[in-house]
This record gives sequence, structure tokens and C-alpha cells, in this order.
Amino acid sequence: MPWIIYAGGATLLGLISAVMTTYWGPGAAGSGVAELVGYLNGVNYPDFISLPTFVTKVVGVTLAVAGKLCVGKEGPLAHIGGIIGAFTLYLPGMDHFRNDDQKRVYVAAGASAGVAVAFGAPIGGALFCYELSKPNTFWKFMMIWKVFLTTSVATFTLASWSGIMAGQYSNWSGASVKFGRISGDQAVDVGALVPAAIVLGAIGGALGAGFICINFRVNGRRKNICKSKMSKVLEAMAFCFVTASVFFWMPALFQGGAEACLSRAVPQLHNRDT
Repeated sequence: MPWIIYAGGATLLGLISAVMTTYWGPGAAGSGVAELVGYLNGVNYPDFISLPTFVTKVVGVTLAVAGKLCVGKEGPLAHIGGIIGAFTLYLPGMDHFRNDDQKRVYVAAGASAGVAVAFGAPIGGALFCYELSKPNTFWKFMMIWKVFLTTSVATFTLASWSGIMAGQYSNWSGASVKFGRISGDQAVDVGALVPAAIVLGAIGGALGAGFICINFRVNGRRKNICKSKMSKVLEAMAFCFVTASVFFWMPALFQGGAEACLSRAVPQLHNRDT
């Protein structure tokens, strides 16, 4: 019963996000980064910047992550930031900036703010804008400090809001958008960490290359299978159910190891408290 509730809840959240994306806001499909690059280079994507796309992107990403789909937040946050940047042009008093040149500047700045809050890196967000926009005719070097100011304010706003929500009204530090938290105070052996990082990096690179090859072939076959909108919704639901089921049952394979770690950790906590 817990497995059915857990996997069923994830499937329901995936169903809602898939229906919104398929039937109401199709412009929100995908991460949004590739479409953002195309838009800033002069390609006009239908419904890339619109209210249904914005609502679908915000709600859909939240539900997709809660539904245990293995999706990232960085690309969607860049898309969401770019849409908000375009929406600011329609505020009162912004009539002078409602042209294609300035619209791309505001979209680039908004996308950079989204990347900055995703990684907690205002300089990285500004460089992201430069990387996207430097081949274009609207790019000007004076944009870099304006975008950096935007990303700095965005990161500061997130850090301050996170501190206030945590009950800390001073000593705010940098923050980023995170789904989950990892805590621990164990000492780290740097000498053993560097070789392990090299080995893990090599293994991750090999697995990543294999994943790209498999993903390329699967997507080629997927086009011949998922042709209707309903099939796309069912596909998202199936992925949510399978992924949530794996997340639910996989810890059972390591239950003995978890109990052993807990038995070693409890005496240490008891001695530290006493």
C-alpha cells in the first residue's frame, strides 16, 4: 500500500504536468535553453514567450520534480527568467523599450537571472548571457554590467528570502534553488577524495557518453511510437510510475547496509550528547 500511494501520487503529478504541457502550454516542452538560444539569434518560436507557457513551465517543473521525474531545474529557470524579462516590458512606463532589440536584451537578462539563482552564481549568470548573446547584433559590451547587476539582485533576493524563511534575519549567505538538502559534519580526507573524484569523473564520462548514444537511438524510435498527444501523456505517466517505484524499492536492497551504518552512528551520537 505505501508503494502504491507513493508511485500513484507521483504518477498523478506527472499526469497533471503532462496534460498542461501537451494541451494548454506546448511552448513549455523541453528545458527551454535550446529554444532560448534560437530566440536570441532571431528565430521566432511560436508560444515560446506567453502566459500559458509561463504558468505551465512553473507548475509543470514543480510537479515533474515532485513526481520523481529525473529532470533538472536550471534550463526551466532560464526559460522562466526570460519570460519574466519579456513581461517587464509591458509594465506601465516601458513603452519606449517595446522593440525587438530591447526585448532580446531583457529576455537575455531574465534568463541570466534564472541561471544565477539556480546555481547561486551571479557571475556565472552574467557569463551565460554573454555566451548566448555575443554572436548577435544586439549584443553590446555595456550589457555585461547591467546583466551582472540583475543577477546580483536576483541572487541576493533569493538568499535574503531563504534566510527569512529559515528564521535568520541577519548573516545571509549565498543561496541557490535546491530540491532537497544534504547535511553532515564528517571530516573529509582530501588525499583520498581527489583520486576518488578522478575515478568517478572517468566513470561518469563513460556512462554519459553511453547514455547519449542510447538516448539518441531511443528518441529516433520514439518519434514513430508517440505520435498522438495522449500517447505523450501516457509516456510521462509511465516514466513517473517506474521512476518512483525504483526510488521506493531500491533502498530495500541496501537495508542491511543502512542498518549497519545506523548502528554505528547511534553510539557516536549518544556519546556526543552525553
